[in-house]
Amino acid sequence: MSSIGLDKTKVSVYNDTRSKILDLIKPSNSQINKEKEFVDAILKKIKDYPGSHIDSLVAGSFARDTNLKDSKDFDIFVLYPPETKKEDFVKEGLDIGRFVFKGHFSEKVYSQHPYLRGVIDGYKLEIIPAYKIETTENLISAVDRTPFHLNFILKNIKSSQKDDVRLLKYFLKNIGCYGADSQYQGFSGYLCELLVIYYGDFLKVLEKVANWQTPVRIVLDSQDIDYLSPFNDPLVVIDPVDKKRNVASAVSLTQLSRFIAASRSFLQNPTLDFFTNKIIKEQPYHQLVSWIKGNPLLVIEFNVNDLVKDIVWSKTRKLSNRLICALESTGYNVLKSQIYYTEGDKEAYLLVLVDTLELPKLEKVVGPHVHDIINSQKFIENSKTVFGPFVVDDRWVAIRNRRYVDIGHITEEIVKDTFDLSVNIFVDEDIMNAYTKNIEIMKYFAEFFYPKEKFL
Repeated sequence: MSSIGLDKTKVSVYNDTRSKILDLIKPSNSQINKEKEFVDAILKKIKDYPGSHIDSLVAGSFARDTNLKDSKDFDIFVLYPPETKKEDFVKEGLDIGRFVFKGHFSEKVYSQHPYLRGVIDGYKLEIIPAYKIETTENLISAVDRTPFHLNFILKNIKSSQKDDVRLLKYFLKNIGCYGADSQYQGFSGYLCELLVIYYGDFLKVLEKVANWQTPVRIVLDSQDIDYLSPFNDPLVVIDPVDKKRNVASAVSLTQLSRFIAASRSFLQNPTLDFFTNKIIKEQPYHQLVSWIKGNPLLVIEFNVNDLVKDIVWSKTRKLSNRLICALESTGYNVLKSQIYYTEGDKEAYLLVLVDTLELPKLEKVVGPHVHDIINSQKFIENSKTVFGPFVVDDRWVAIRNRRYVDIGHITEEIVKDTFDLSVNIFVDEDIMNAYTKNIEIMKYFAEFFYPKEKFL
């Protein structure tokens, strides 16, 4: 197969698009100066706070000068000596957070240890305690490697490549692949930076990605190739500062494939149209009625009140996969499924499109080979058949009554047996009850029934 790349006749079109997009997404000098003043003030507050911390720094895209104009997030790491006891480390980290956020909104969140995040003057801020270590071989907590990431990028990225990182991030955002959290299962900012450093610039990244064959394996240093073997993720990029870590471990096969397809699409038509968000219009009530009457649809409403975002996505994804596997093993053909959740809501939703809401009363069961004496006897004795058992070719076959024919009944059974979240089940016209309870879910249905990938 020939290699996919940008047609030479479209280079000027691409350059024009690049220039216009950067005008939209790159922070101005005044914005950068204002944000620097804000960050410096926070760092001074932390420095002046009495305690055993020995340093603090701002990390993330702002510190690397690869941030987008609309990004208002800042990660501040408060560094402690490695010998600091964990309970003192956690307590003082929270105390500093409370001091910084005094008079402003904040909340406690959890990773490997609790920390505070909040909002000050419109900026989202996280105050995260970490240990100041000499090498990543001495990691005490996962966040301890963050200063090493910062130093690696600052040392290896060229000034011209910073805008290429911005373009890559914006590209991934536009196709729904940006973010390494449990919601998006996509590409982190650090991974974007590594890809640009490795391939050279934004266009070269897309040209390489467009030709990727999964699974994909990348090492920035050829000497690190032996570190690839323990990983079986769809995309593996060895972390140059921690060789036992896959930077791309969060990237799902679906998101990787979406990135590949979108890269090909952009190379074919590198215009501003690609970056124009296709807004899904608000749909009227009668459109929802039409969707429900025209399609065999199952809706699961998860009660996720008081759960943090990452837990919501982790739990609903696990339970949804369990339900879909059970439905398919029973005989339903799941045509499409999608989880929807907006942070802070009390409910999350799973929409499942199937081929039918009711299976036939009878099912065919293919048993063991006739020459398999022991299992043949068991099949004959335990058949509970309507017809049979009888022989077809070299196997036993029986016709049985299905235990469940209605998708609602089997879903109730699966939920009762395996779910650890409270749910409501809506099938067919009962789905209107879910809409009546929460009319905001109309946007979920509109997105679910959108006919194709947004970048097409």
